[in-house]
Amino acid sequence: MNLKLFFLAFFISLLWWGGVNYFQGNLENVFYAQISQPMEEAVFVNFPQEPATPELNLQAKAALAIRVNKKGSKKSLFSQNASQPLPIASLTKLMTALVVFENTAEQDYNFSNLVTVSETAAAKEDVPVFGNLKKGDKLLLERVLELMLIYSSNDAAAALSEIIGEENFVDRMNQKAQSLGLENTHFVNPTGLDPKDIHYEENNIEYFNHSTVEDLIKLAQYILKGYPKIFEISLSQGPYPVENGTSDLIIPEKFKFLGGKTGYTDEAGGCMLLVLENEKGSELINVILGAPSPEIRITEAQKIIDYQARL
Repeated sequence: MNLKLFFLAFFISLLWWGGVNYFQGNLENVFYAQISQPMEEAVFVNFPQEPATPELNLQAKAALAIRVNKKGSKKSLFSQNASQPLPIASLTKLMTALVVFENTAEQDYNFSNLVTVSETAAAKEDVPVFGNLKKGDKLLLERVLELMLIYSSNDAAAALSEIIGEENFVDRMNQKAQSLGLENTHFVNPTGLDPKDIHYEENNIEYFNHSTVEDLIKLAQYILKGYPKIFEISLSQGPYPVENGTSDLIIPEKFKFLGGKTGYTDEAGGCMLLVLENEKGSELINVILGAPSPEIRITEAQKIIDYQARL
Protein backbone atom coordinates (compact mmCIF):
# COMPACT_ATOMS: atom_id res chain seq x y z
CA MET A 1 0.00 0.00 0.00
CA ASN A 2 2.75 2.42 0.90
CA LEU A 3 4.55 1.55 -2.30
CA LYS A 4 1.46 2.38 -4.36
CA LEU A 5 1.10 5.71 -2.59
CA PHE A 6 4.76 6.47 -3.26
CA PHE A 7 4.44 5.86 -7.04
CA LEU A 8 1.18 7.84 -7.14
CA ALA A 9 2.79 10.80 -5.40
CA PHE A 10 5.85 10.58 -7.67
CA PHE A 11 3.64 10.54 -10.80
CA ILE A 12 1.63 13.56 -9.58
CA SER A 13 4.90 15.42 -8.84
CA LEU A 14 6.14 14.81 -12.40
CA LEU A 15 2.91 16.17 -13.80
CA TRP A 16 3.06 19.22 -11.52
CA TRP A 17 6.67 20.09 -12.32
CA GLY A 18 6.08 19.55 -16.01
CA GLY A 19 3.12 21.91 -15.89
CA VAL A 20 5.09 24.54 -14.02
CA ASN A 21 7.96 24.38 -16.51
CA TYR A 22 5.59 24.56 -19.46
CA PHE A 23 3.73 27.50 -17.96
CA GLN A 24 7.01 29.24 -17.07
CA GLY A 25 8.32 28.81 -20.63
CA ASN A 26 5.16 30.23 -22.11
CA LEU A 27 5.13 33.03 -19.54
CA GLU A 28 8.71 33.96 -20.46
CA ASN A 29 7.82 33.95 -24.13
CA VAL A 30 4.87 36.20 -23.44
CA PHE A 31 6.97 38.44 -21.18
CA TYR A 32 9.83 38.87 -23.66
CA ALA A 33 7.44 39.33 -26.51
CA GLN A 34 5.90 42.23 -24.64
CA ILE A 35 9.32 43.76 -24.10
CA SER A 36 11.36 43.08 -27.24
CA GLN A 37 8.79 43.26 -29.99
CA PRO A 38 7.37 46.63 -29.03
CA MET A 39 10.94 48.05 -28.91
CA GLU A 40 11.13 47.40 -32.63
CA GLU A 41 7.69 48.77 -33.32
CA ALA A 42 7.53 51.41 -30.60
CA VAL A 43 6.52 54.93 -31.56
CA PHE A 44 8.90 57.41 -29.96
CA VAL A 45 7.84 60.99 -29.33
CA ASN A 46 10.14 63.43 -31.11
CA PHE A 47 10.13 66.94 -29.71
CA PRO A 48 10.33 69.50 -32.52
CA GLN A 49 13.61 71.39 -32.70
CA GLU A 50 14.12 74.78 -34.27
CA PRO A 51 16.35 74.38 -37.34
CA ALA A 52 19.76 75.99 -36.93
CA THR A 53 19.61 77.39 -40.45
CA PRO A 54 16.28 78.18 -42.12
CA GLU A 55 15.99 77.70 -45.86
CA LEU A 56 16.43 81.31 -47.02
CA ASN A 57 18.39 80.37 -50.14
CA LEU A 58 20.51 83.51 -50.01
CA GLN A 59 22.51 84.57 -53.03
CA ALA A 60 25.61 85.45 -51.05
CA LYS A 61 28.92 83.82 -50.23
CA ALA A 62 28.39 84.22 -46.50
CA ALA A 63 25.78 85.54 -44.07
CA LEU A 64 25.07 85.58 -40.37
CA ALA A 65 22.19 86.90 -38.27
CA ILE A 66 22.20 86.89 -34.49
CA ARG A 67 19.97 88.17 -31.70
CA VAL A 68 21.51 89.64 -28.55
CA ASN A 69 19.16 90.22 -25.62
CA LYS A 70 19.56 92.87 -22.92
CA LYS A 71 21.55 90.45 -20.75
CA GLY A 72 24.04 89.87 -23.54
CA SER A 73 22.89 86.35 -24.36
CA LYS A 74 23.37 85.57 -28.06
CA LYS A 75 21.35 83.33 -30.35
CA SER A 76 22.22 82.53 -33.95
CA LEU A 77 19.19 82.98 -36.22
CA PHE A 78 20.80 82.23 -39.57
CA SER A 79 24.26 81.16 -40.62
CA GLN A 80 25.91 80.54 -43.97
CA ASN A 81 29.68 80.06 -44.27
CA ALA A 82 30.11 82.10 -41.11
CA SER A 83 33.86 81.47 -40.73
CA GLN A 84 34.90 81.93 -44.37
CA PRO A 85 37.30 84.88 -44.87
CA LEU A 86 36.12 87.13 -47.70
CA PRO A 87 36.80 90.65 -49.03
CA ILE A 88 34.60 93.17 -47.21
CA ALA A 89 34.73 96.28 -49.43
CA SER A 90 33.47 99.40 -47.61
CA LEU A 91 32.45 97.56 -44.45
CA THR A 92 36.11 98.38 -43.80
CA LYS A 93 35.04 101.93 -42.99
CA LEU A 94 33.44 100.81 -39.72
CA MET A 95 36.93 99.98 -38.46
CA THR A 96 38.28 103.21 -39.96
CA ALA A 97 35.66 105.15 -37.98
CA LEU A 98 36.43 103.14 -34.84
CA VAL A 99 40.13 104.01 -34.98
CA VAL A 100 39.22 107.69 -35.28
CA PHE A 101 36.82 107.53 -32.33
CA GLU A 102 39.30 105.68 -30.13
CA ASN A 103 41.95 108.32 -30.77
CA THR A 104 39.92 111.49 -30.26
CA ALA A 105 41.97 112.23 -27.15
CA GLU A 106 44.85 112.98 -29.50
CA GLN A 107 44.82 116.49 -30.88
CA ASP A 108 44.97 115.07 -34.40
CA TYR A 109 41.46 113.62 -34.13
CA ASN A 110 39.61 116.39 -32.37
CA PHE A 111 36.17 116.61 -34.01
CA SER A 112 36.44 120.38 -34.31
CA ASN A 113 39.65 120.15 -36.36
CA LEU A 114 39.77 120.98 -40.04
CA VAL A 115 40.94 118.23 -42.37
CA THR A 116 42.76 119.29 -45.53
CA VAL A 117 42.27 116.89 -48.44
CA SER A 118 45.51 115.89 -50.15
CA GLU A 119 45.99 115.16 -53.83
CA THR A 120 46.41 111.46 -53.02
CA ALA A 121 43.19 111.32 -51.01
CA ALA A 122 41.24 113.24 -53.65
CA ALA A 123 42.40 110.77 -56.30
CA LYS A 124 40.76 107.74 -54.66
CA GLU A 125 38.06 105.96 -56.63
CA ASP A 126 34.91 108.06 -56.80
CA VAL A 127 31.68 107.00 -55.14
CA PRO A 128 28.54 107.13 -57.31
CA VAL A 129 26.77 110.21 -55.96
CA PHE A 130 28.29 112.30 -53.20
CA GLY A 131 31.46 112.57 -51.17
CA ASN A 132 34.04 112.96 -53.93
CA LEU A 133 36.50 115.54 -52.63
CA LYS A 134 39.03 117.82 -54.29
CA LYS A 135 42.63 118.57 -53.47
CA GLY A 136 42.79 121.41 -50.96
CA ASP A 137 39.23 121.02 -49.65
CA LYS A 138 39.01 121.83 -45.95
CA LEU A 139 36.26 120.17 -43.91
CA LEU A 140 35.53 119.63 -40.25
CA LEU A 141 36.69 116.19 -39.14
CA GLU A 142 33.13 115.32 -38.12
CA ARG A 143 31.93 116.19 -41.62
CA VAL A 144 34.59 113.94 -43.14
CA LEU A 145 33.33 111.10 -40.93
CA GLU A 146 29.78 111.72 -42.13
CA LEU A 147 30.81 111.58 -45.79
CA MET A 148 32.63 108.33 -45.15
CA LEU A 149 29.85 106.58 -43.22
CA ILE A 150 26.82 107.89 -45.12
CA TYR A 151 28.14 108.03 -48.68
CA SER A 152 31.09 105.64 -48.30
CA SER A 153 33.48 108.31 -49.54
CA ASN A 154 36.88 106.78 -50.28
CA ASP A 155 38.42 110.26 -50.39
CA ALA A 156 37.14 110.89 -46.86
CA ALA A 157 38.51 107.60 -45.52
CA ALA A 158 41.91 108.28 -47.06
CA ALA A 159 41.96 111.86 -45.71
CA LEU A 160 41.22 110.63 -42.19
CA SER A 161 44.03 108.07 -42.34
CA GLU A 162 46.56 110.59 -43.68
CA ILE A 163 46.26 112.70 -40.53
CA ILE A 164 48.62 110.26 -38.80
CA GLY A 165 49.97 108.60 -41.95
CA GLU A 166 48.10 105.86 -43.79
CA GLU A 167 50.56 103.09 -42.88
CA ASN A 168 50.40 103.99 -39.20
CA PHE A 169 46.62 104.22 -39.39
CA VAL A 170 46.27 100.77 -41.02
CA ASP A 171 48.55 99.33 -38.33
CA ARG A 172 46.13 100.65 -35.73
CA MET A 173 43.22 99.06 -37.58
CA ASN A 174 44.94 95.68 -37.44
CA GLN A 175 45.98 96.12 -33.83
CA LYS A 176 42.36 96.82 -32.94
CA ALA A 177 41.19 93.78 -34.86
CA GLN A 178 43.68 91.66 -32.96
CA SER A 179 42.67 93.07 -29.57
CA LEU A 180 39.02 92.31 -30.32
CA GLY A 181 39.83 88.71 -31.21
CA LEU A 182 38.97 89.09 -34.89
CA GLU A 183 41.19 86.19 -35.87
CA ASN A 184 40.25 86.12 -39.56
CA THR A 185 40.31 89.87 -40.18
CA HIS A 186 43.07 91.93 -41.78
CA PHE A 187 43.28 95.37 -43.37
CA VAL A 188 45.58 96.70 -46.07
CA ASN A 189 43.93 100.11 -46.53
CA PRO A 190 41.36 102.37 -44.80
CA THR A 191 38.90 102.39 -47.72
CA GLY A 192 38.10 98.78 -48.66
CA LEU A 193 39.03 99.34 -52.30
CA ASP A 194 40.36 96.34 -54.22
CA PRO A 195 44.06 96.21 -55.13
CA LYS A 196 44.73 97.07 -58.75
CA ASP A 197 44.94 94.26 -61.29
CA ILE A 198 44.36 91.48 -58.75
CA HIS A 199 41.29 89.27 -58.91
CA TYR A 200 40.19 87.74 -55.65
CA GLU A 201 40.89 84.05 -55.10
CA GLU A 202 41.06 82.15 -51.83
CA ASN A 203 44.84 81.86 -52.08
CA ASN A 204 45.45 85.61 -52.48
CA ILE A 205 43.08 87.02 -49.90
CA GLU A 206 45.97 88.68 -48.04
CA TYR A 207 45.97 91.41 -50.71
CA PHE A 208 42.40 92.43 -49.78
CA ASN A 209 40.76 93.87 -46.70
CA HIS A 210 39.06 90.74 -45.48
CA SER A 211 37.04 89.34 -42.63
CA THR A 212 34.32 86.82 -41.82
CA VAL A 213 30.70 87.46 -40.98
CA GLU A 214 31.48 86.11 -37.49
CA ASP A 215 34.23 88.67 -36.96
CA LEU A 216 32.11 91.51 -38.33
CA ILE A 217 29.35 90.62 -35.86
CA LYS A 218 31.90 90.98 -33.05
CA LEU A 219 33.04 94.33 -34.44
CA ALA A 220 29.45 95.56 -34.62
CA GLN A 221 28.80 94.50 -31.01
CA TYR A 222 31.87 96.39 -29.84
CA ILE A 223 30.80 99.53 -31.70
CA LEU A 224 27.24 99.29 -30.36
CA LYS A 225 28.50 99.06 -26.79
CA GLY A 226 31.27 101.63 -26.87
CA TYR A 227 30.74 103.93 -29.85
CA PRO A 228 27.08 103.88 -30.92
CA LYS A 229 27.62 107.33 -32.49
CA ILE A 230 29.20 105.53 -35.46
CA PHE A 231 25.92 103.82 -36.27
CA GLU A 232 23.95 106.97 -35.44
CA ILE A 233 25.90 108.84 -38.12
CA SER A 234 25.08 106.09 -40.62
CA LEU A 235 21.37 106.78 -40.03
CA SER A 236 21.69 110.38 -41.19
CA GLN A 237 20.05 111.37 -44.45
CA GLY A 238 22.26 113.55 -46.60
CA PRO A 239 21.20 115.70 -49.56
CA TYR A 240 21.30 112.72 -51.96
CA PRO A 241 19.80 109.25 -51.55
CA VAL A 242 22.21 106.31 -51.51
CA GLU A 243 21.30 103.90 -54.27
CA ASN A 244 20.74 100.31 -53.08
CA GLY A 245 21.46 101.44 -49.55
CA THR A 246 19.86 100.71 -46.21
CA SER A 247 17.07 103.20 -46.93
CA ASP A 248 15.80 100.80 -49.62
CA LEU A 249 15.00 98.17 -47.01
CA ILE A 250 11.51 97.78 -45.60
CA ILE A 251 11.87 97.72 -41.82
CA PRO A 252 8.83 96.27 -39.99
CA GLU A 253 7.20 98.54 -37.41
CA LYS A 254 8.16 96.10 -34.66
CA PHE A 255 11.84 96.87 -35.34
CA LYS A 256 13.91 99.98 -34.78
CA PHE A 257 16.71 100.69 -37.25
CA LEU A 258 19.93 101.34 -35.31
CA GLY A 259 22.34 101.73 -38.23
CA GLY A 260 24.48 99.90 -40.72
CA LYS A 261 26.97 100.03 -43.57
CA THR A 262 26.99 98.89 -47.16
CA GLY A 263 29.87 98.02 -49.45
CA TYR A 264 30.54 96.91 -52.98
CA THR A 265 33.53 96.25 -55.18
CA ASP A 266 33.89 94.02 -58.22
CA GLU A 267 35.91 91.50 -56.22
CA ALA A 268 34.00 91.64 -52.91
CA GLY A 269 30.50 91.79 -54.40
CA GLY A 270 27.63 93.28 -52.45
CA CYS A 271 28.16 93.53 -48.69
CA MET A 272 25.97 94.84 -45.89
CA LEU A 273 25.97 95.10 -42.11
CA LEU A 274 22.62 95.97 -40.59
CA VAL A 275 21.64 96.49 -36.94
CA LEU A 276 18.03 96.47 -35.71
CA GLU A 277 16.32 96.41 -32.35
CA ASN A 278 13.15 94.40 -31.67
CA GLU A 279 10.24 95.23 -29.39
CA LYS A 280 11.94 93.49 -26.44
CA GLY A 281 15.05 95.61 -26.75
CA SER A 282 17.18 92.83 -28.24
CA GLU A 283 19.69 93.73 -30.93
CA LEU A 284 19.49 91.98 -34.29
CA ILE A 285 22.87 92.10 -36.07
CA ASN A 286 22.98 90.94 -39.66
CA VAL A 287 25.89 90.64 -42.09
CA ILE A 288 25.98 89.64 -45.76
CA LEU A 289 29.16 89.23 -47.82
CA GLY A 290 29.60 88.41 -51.48
CA ALA A 291 26.18 89.06 -52.99
CA PRO A 292 26.35 89.14 -56.81
CA SER A 293 25.36 92.82 -57.03
CA PRO A 294 24.31 95.83 -54.94
CA GLU A 295 20.69 95.19 -55.92
CA ILE A 296 20.77 91.54 -54.82
CA ARG A 297 22.48 92.63 -51.61
CA ILE A 298 19.25 94.48 -50.76
CA THR A 299 16.89 91.63 -51.67
CA GLU A 300 18.89 89.13 -49.61
CA ALA A 301 19.04 91.45 -46.60
CA GLN A 302 15.28 91.89 -46.88
CA LYS A 303 14.83 88.11 -46.73
CA ILE A 304 16.70 87.99 -43.43
CA ILE A 305 14.69 90.90 -42.00
CA ASP A 306 11.38 89.32 -43.02
CA TYR A 307 12.44 86.00 -41.48
CA GLN A 308 13.30 87.70 -38.20
CA ALA A 309 9.95 89.51 -38.19
CA ARG A 310 8.20 86.11 -38.25
CA LEU A 311 10.03 84.77 -35.21
